[in-house]
Parts: sequence; C-alpha cells; structure tokens
Amino acid sequence: MSRAIDTDVLVIGSGPGGATTAALLAEAGRQVLLVEEGDHHHVDSTADHSIEQMDEKWRHGGLTKAFGAPGVSYIEGRCVGGASESNAGLYHPPFPDVLAAWARDHDIEDFGADALAPFLEQVETEIGVSSRPVSHGPASQALARGAETLGWRWTEIRRFWRYVEGSDGTWSGQRRSMTETMIPRAVAAGCALMSGTRIDRLVCSGRVARTAQGWTRQGDQDVPIEIRFGEVWVCAGAVQTPRLLRKSGLRRQIGDTLTMNPMIRLAARFPDTVNVPALGVPVVQIEEFKPAMTLGCSYSAVPHLAMWLDGTPTERERLLEEWEQMAVFYVKVSGEGRGSVRTLPGLDETIVRQPVTDADLAHLGEGLARLSEALLAAGATEVFNPLSDGPSLTDRAHAERFRGAVTRGNVTLSAIHLHSTCPMGRRAGFSATDSWGRLSAADNIRVNDSSLLPASPGVNPQGTIMAIARRNVAQALATE
Repeated sequence: MSRAIDTDVLVIGSGPGGATTAALLAEAGRQVLLVEEGDHHHVDSTADHSIEQMDEKWRHGGLTKAFGAPGVSYIEGRCVGGASESNAGLYHPPFPDVLAAWARDHDIEDFGADALAPFLEQVETEIGVSSRPVSHGPASQALARGAETLGWRWTEIRRFWRYVEGSDGTWSGQRRSMTETMIPRAVAAGCALMSGTRIDRLVCSGRVARTAQGWTRQGDQDVPIEIRFGEVWVCAGAVQTPRLLRKSGLRRQIGDTLTMNPMIRLAARFPDTVNVPALGVPVVQIEEFKPAMTLGCSYSAVPHLAMWLDGTPTERERLLEEWEQMAVFYVKVSGEGRGSVRTLPGLDETIVRQPVTDADLAHLGEGLARLSEALLAAGATEVFNPLSDGPSLTDRAHAERFRGAVTRGNVTLSAIHLHSTCPMGRRAGFSATDSWGRLSAADNIRVNDSSLLPASPGVNPQGTIMAIARRNVAQALATE
C-alpha cells in the first residue's frame, strides 16, 4: 500500500542546512514538508561519543570509507537534526579571505564577508554560541601552553552550546542541535516532519521536478511513498544530495568535486592528569596555520584512546592503565584532492572516491611535526607515533622526523567535514548551481547544504553552512 502526499515545498534532509531551510520557509508562510531518512531521537538519547550514539545517529555506525590510496574513513549524520545531534558543536566564523577567494574563483554573486555577516550574526544569536564558562581542561591547557612556548596563536573555539550554572556553582551544558532549535521552530510554524523517510528519486518533466519517490517506515514495514510538490530543496549532505540528484538523472557537475579535510590523530602521554572525559570535547585549537592546517584536541575517553595506541592488545592494555595521563590530539588539513560521488544502476548505496594528493601527505607530515613539537614543548613525556613504521617521540628535536614521513602505506586517515559536490557559482564546467543554490539543470530544485561550498572553509563548517542556507532562503523569498 503506497502513500501519496501533496505539499508546496519539500525539504529533503534535516541537518543544519535542511532544518534552517524548513524553518525559515515555514515561518514565511509556506506549506513545508521536511523529510529525514533517519529516526527522531532526543539530543541526549545516548551518551556522547558512545558506540550506541554512533549506531543511532550516524550512517553505518560512522564507519564508512572512501576509496583511495590511502582510503579515508568519513562520517555522515543519519537522524533528525543530522550531524548537529552528536558532533562537537564547534563554531568558527569563516575567514574573510576564504570567502573572497570563493566569490572570485567561482564567480558567486553578492558573496563575501560583508554579504554573509548578517546571516552569521543571526546564526550566532538565534542558535546560541558560547564559550566554556569554566576551565578549558588539562588537555586543552597543554596544547595552549605548547603553542605559547613556540610563539604560536591559539584560541578557544566557541560552541553551539548553552551553559547553565547550578545552585552549587557547577555548570552544565546543553548542545544547541537542530532538534533543540530550528526543527521546533519549523514545526511551530506549521512544517510537517516525517522521519524514517528516504527519497530515492525526483521525477522531472523537462526542467521541472514534479514528484519525489521513495519509502517511509510504518511500523515494521517500509511503505512506498510519492510526494507531489511545487519546489524541492535538497539538503541531504555532501554524499546523499548528489546520490539523489544523480539517481534522478541530474548529473551535470554533480558529485564530481568532493572535498574532505584529511585528519590524523595521535596520543600523547604527560606526567600529570590530562584526560578528564567529563569535561567533554576539548575546545582549544592552534590558529597559527589556519586555514590550511588545524591542530587541536580530540575526545579521549578510554575506547577512543585505545584506537590511537599502537602495539599488541597486551601492550595497549598496559598503556591504558595510565589513561588519565594520556590524551588524543589531531592534525587536520584542507585537502587538495577532488573526489567524486557516484551511483550504480540497481544499487541503493553510493561509491565515494577521494584521492589524497602528495601535497596532502606532505601537509599532514608537516602538521604532525608541528603538533608533536607543541605537545613536547608543553611537557609531554611521549608522543605515540600514529604511523605504522616509526617509534614514539620523546624529544622536541625528534618532531622533525614526521616531515616527509607520511606515505600512502603507513597512515590511517579520517574526515568529519565533507563539501563541494554541488558547488555554487557561475564557473563554467564546475558550478552545479547558481549563486543561490538553484540547480542549473532545473527550475524548481535547490540545494542548500554543505554540497554548495566550492572548497573547504578551513574551519568547522556548521556555522558557515547555516549562514549560507539563510542567505539562499532570503534570496528565494525576495524573488518570488
């Protein structure tokens, strides 16, 4: 038994881009239906950074790998609210020089720091961006101390977080995810929300999309569904947005230019306690080398720490007896490689390829050298080598060994920020949409998520994505 639904506006995907789009259109008086493939959970339904959270809120439990040499593991949110429900919520405004380069190189109209400023201000004010009201935590303090010793700039990254002081003087925090902010706004304005609903194909007649076909979960069954709409905003993320468009026969410049930020994590040991999981994700990053390179702290609960310690199970178990003196850190670079997202006839999943260039490997080695030098300058007694063919480091002079040492065969890479599969602008042979997210090959299909970013912003991108989404909705409403 199939279902048929009519709506004025269909929004596909409920992450930061989709939730923002749905809320603003509904508040403007449009009839909006927001569909999400994943389930609807409370933001605190599982413990942060737990296996349960990964299974519940990430596609494939967060263990998806892009083909390449080396392969890059990446994550995709798959729940109402998308990645905002379980990410670190770090907010960093985009660099003006990066926005200017995008506008220039990709011929994006009315774009840049000044044009985006009011929308960034709305994101900060309406979602809520805060600094941690208490100590950074010892791991962050160590990274900051190392940076200061070397004369490098560092900063505390603000978060989409709200902190409340209790009567006993202690502070508690709440993630300002989409299910806490934009999705309630959308529903209050009349938006209908359907979770457990996957759209597999848009059916077009000439340059106009007419219906969306897929399935929705009813009880323990997946029921076919057809949604008729006047316009559709595709906000399913840098992998699922091109998947849907390509399966719908829309392929021009779609899925051809995937970018990721390759990341290497390493563990370091200190003489005193640095690992306090109760303080959450460390929020200090070294600013000195951005946007090309970010050095920062990672979550370091024992299961996460174990992943980045080399050796036999017995050796790791011995090391973990001193887990409070060890923490995980990372180097993340703005990758130069351009990957792709493809679909195969008859298959439901995507094929994601991501080349890692020689320059990327060199930048990662440079980042490991700098990060190790900072940690050892901060008093680390040992930096565990994340490469498969090298010893641990115990002296600042040893950090130089990482330069040129990262190869395709000795490194494990991951990525948490994906972009650029439907880039916006008017650059011939590259841009998939116009400057406002309208698909070049159709009159009533818009994209409004991380796919639009023509390259990596070099910072945590959620704020940038939400500001651009607001900009594009404002333009759409103004030109109706």
